[in-house]
Amino acid sequence: MSRENIFPLTVAFLTVAINYGTRSSFGLFLKPFAEEFGASRASISSILSISMLTFGSLAFFTGYLIDRFGVKMVLLAGGVLAAGSFMISSKATSLLQVTLSFGLIFGAATCFLSQITALSLLSRLPSGGNSLALGLVGSGPGIGSLFLSPSIGAIIARLSWRSAMEGIGWLFVGYLLLPLLLLRQNGKRKRAFLQKEMSKSSTKTLWQGWNLPLLFISFLFMSTAVYGVLSQEVAYATDRGMSLTEAAWALGLVTGIGVIASPLMGWISERTRSKKKLGAWILAFATVGILLIFVAKSGIVLALGSIVVGTAYASYVPIFPSITRALFGEEFFGRAWGLICMGGSTGAALGSWLGGYLHDLRGNYEGVWLVMALSFLAASVTLLLVDTARMEEYP
Repeated sequence: MSRENIFPLTVAFLTVAINYGTRSSFGLFLKPFAEEFGASRASISSILSISMLTFGSLAFFTGYLIDRFGVKMVLLAGGVLAAGSFMISSKATSLLQVTLSFGLIFGAATCFLSQITALSLLSRLPSGGNSLALGLVGSGPGIGSLFLSPSIGAIIARLSWRSAMEGIGWLFVGYLLLPLLLLRQNGKRKRAFLQKEMSKSSTKTLWQGWNLPLLFISFLFMSTAVYGVLSQEVAYATDRGMSLTEAAWALGLVTGIGVIASPLMGWISERTRSKKKLGAWILAFATVGILLIFVAKSGIVLALGSIVVGTAYASYVPIFPSITRALFGEEFFGRAWGLICMGGSTGAALGSWLGGYLHDLRGNYEGVWLVMALSFLAASVTLLLVDTARMEEYP
């Protein structure tokens, strides 16, 4: 792999590893915040909800900024906002200040530093970023969580939550060196590539038939199913007599398996003629994971169900962006992918709420798992409906 590919791949991987790794560590601050500010768990948890709502509302805008000003500027803006957010939080004297700094400022930062930007960076390579590269970047969040969560927890235990917040702030200050030092444009080649893209603009537009709405809906259904599992699996397992430890391990596999599954799906995708059909089959097979969770009476069966669901979740990184770029081209990728990610955020919020609502409505989990299985099937069918007949494959 050439240096011009290695540097962007490194920046993309470390961006999502640091961003998602720090975001997933928010739960470590629940008890310290409760002790410091005398707030309820619900009040503190709402901070993360606000952060995610901010993320979702800015997804399309982030794509526009990428297409308008370039990936490097968006990454730098995200790094500055993230560093400022954690520095402000470390000095907070009220929960409201943390809500504003982490919920709103970091909510914007985490969108700028999300897979929307990281995958847009790869899409701007002359090769377009193949599926294996996308899969490697897709493993970043899991690896980031694996290393950062224990480190942040150790700082909180040995020093204080304020020291941990300040340390994360300085981590993002150091992160700013990555896009500054590693992302350099090859002007002549970049201009030639953009001229090639512009020549396609008469046939390749953002609103190309029903493709964009179909990808949006497919991603929404998939996220609804995954987050329905994430919100209900532990409660369901413990109600059926499994231990909290077994349930927690199984829950961790839903996202943790992505460390292995995302690069693996990228490798398979590179050797498959139709990425659309591959993605549809994986999403349909995820219903087997839902069935395993439903019938599970042991931690092993529960874990197997989580692995199947998690593999389907991990498959979106190497498959959905590849289809998006081939359909809409480099010049529209940021906006198209940002809008599709809004579907994912909407589905995540819907799945988390719907799981609890369906359980409360019927007093059992049968309806929960049926709806989540149907959501995976709907995601599969919707993806199959995407018109890829004239889709241009990028090497």
